[in-house]
Amino acid sequence: MRQWLALAFLALPGCGAQAHLLGTRGTYLMTVYDVLSRPGETVDLAARLRGGDFLRDRPGYVVRFRRGAGPELFKAAETDESGRAVVEFTPEMPGDYRFTIDLAAAGFAGSPPRPQELHVACRAADEPIAVVDLDRTLVASGFQAVLVGDPEPMPGSVAVMQRLEKDHTIAYLTHRPDFFGIKSRAWLAEHGYPPGPVLLSSVSGFLAGSGAYKTEAIARLRERFSALRVGIGDKVSDALAYHENGLHSILILPMPTGDDPEDYAELALALGRLPDAVDVVTNWDQVARAIFDGERFPARPIEERLERRARQLKLDTAGATSRRQGGSP
Repeated sequence: MRQWLALAFLALPGCGAQAHLLGTRGTYLMTVYDVLSRPGETVDLAARLRGGDFLRDRPGYVVRFRRGAGPELFKAAETDESGRAVVEFTPEMPGDYRFTIDLAAAGFAGSPPRPQELHVACRAADEPIAVVDLDRTLVASGFQAVLVGDPEPMPGSVAVMQRLEKDHTIAYLTHRPDFFGIKSRAWLAEHGYPPGPVLLSSVSGFLAGSGAYKTEAIARLRERFSALRVGIGDKVSDALAYHENGLHSILILPMPTGDDPEDYAELALALGRLPDAVDVVTNWDQVARAIFDGERFPARPIEERLERRARQLKLDTAGATSRRQGGSP
């Protein structure tokens, strides 16, 4: 339901609504796709143009790919029927390759979308990599808050991520659909997170659910990179995807806040299915201790806390019901 609600926002007509939700300028949205590559590996540099109400695909526009921020053209391509323009690039050495992507002005009624930066992070196959989620992991709130506001970072997350970057490449793997690439990259830069490729889902991947999307995405990375070391996320499905692919899996658990005992009981049951190797934490201080100090945070203590809370809420509900019935005429 939440996934359909989020996509429903994108159907709001009018450039004002889309500009607020997506960080665009005018009626057009250009999406670019960051890449994590190996030396000598030919990869696709891709951009997609959509525009107007409901963000329809826009074929027939010329997309220019420039190395860095300079004027020299690397390659150009025309958008196809799906609005995509793709060119090939082969990084020869490890490093960060940045491309400025813009569109020729021909064919636009007004100004074309603003240029976007595409990041190719080229790394050796054995480069240590940390895979990190965004919502309720680095971002202190959920995806819905991203749609309508400017959420705050999780306390302590920036400092830990900056420390982690010293000996890991950071890959931001998020279940957000690619519509939100502009907002996601701008938010990370604004709050001082280390640079790294931002890997977003497609709409179909978004609708498939976080667990399925993350499991497939991490498995694809594992085929090409042997040192995926750390995975940090906020969902049990994320934690399982990280663990099953050999990462040190850290679950930042958002605790229920309501009075429904089933919320607590269901989360406790889900934690009970986690492998013992998964660390379950509630803040970024604990994340730092798990990564840098080797401290363990097993799921069982939090599982027991959730079970106690569920029992207490059930007793409270039963007591309140009994008092109401006893006081009835």
